[in-house]
Amino acid sequence: MDRFIATKKIGNVLIIEGEELQHVFAKRVKVGQELELFFEDNLYLCSLEKLTQKGAFCIVIKEIELTVPLPLITLYQCVPVELRTMDFIVEKVSEVGAYRLVPTLSKRSFQNITAMNKRMERWNRVALSAFKQCKRPKPLEIGYPTKLEELKADADLNLLLDSFGGEKSLKDLNLNGVKTVSLVVGPEGGFTRQESELLRKRGFIPIKLYPYILRSETAALLGVGLIMNLSTPP
Repeated sequence: MDRFIATKKIGNVLIIEGEELQHVFAKRVKVGQELELFFEDNLYLCSLEKLTQKGAFCIVIKEIELTVPLPLITLYQCVPVELRTMDFIVEKVSEVGAYRLVPTLSKRSFQNITAMNKRMERWNRVALSAFKQCKRPKPLEIGYPTKLEELKADADLNLLLDSFGGEKSLKDLNLNGVKTVSLVVGPEGGFTRQESELLRKRGFIPIKLYPYILRSETAALLGVGLIMNLSTPP
């Protein structure tokens, strides 16, 4: 079933307009066809009642109950020096199940917060597109940029992908009953030794992904995907 983003709601009617409407035409959706519409953090099963060049008018059949799979993973991704690489990271960690992504500044990461903030709108669009494609219950949340030294180990499980001798692999961790995970992934070149030691002291458990050294974006994708798939459902 196709999924779209509604732009407004009037009574029991959800309306698709603008660029999203062009996707409706591209998908060749017909009047009477059922589809899923996302509006103001809720997902609805709808029937297309009327389609014009100005909008798609959809009758709400019911609200779809959303169940977000556990654990809720917050990915603290040190921003690649090539900023546009974050577009790929946003898309792929959305697909494999991250709940939230926080762009993070470290010594070797991209440093311009103003440029990151200007990119936020694009990252949210990428997250919405991935949300529609992979049928996750809610779009990936994207937090505002933060500094590595401000991170706190406040999840049930706090992990650090560390090239400085991460002693454990993901399979060594007990994920039973874990509801929240913080995962910190470094930039190209990894963390400095001082950064690694700081995060360890804060309570982040250093782990490694085997068998090879991975690019930052690959590590983020694989780390999130493995945690979701190795976790035992509640």
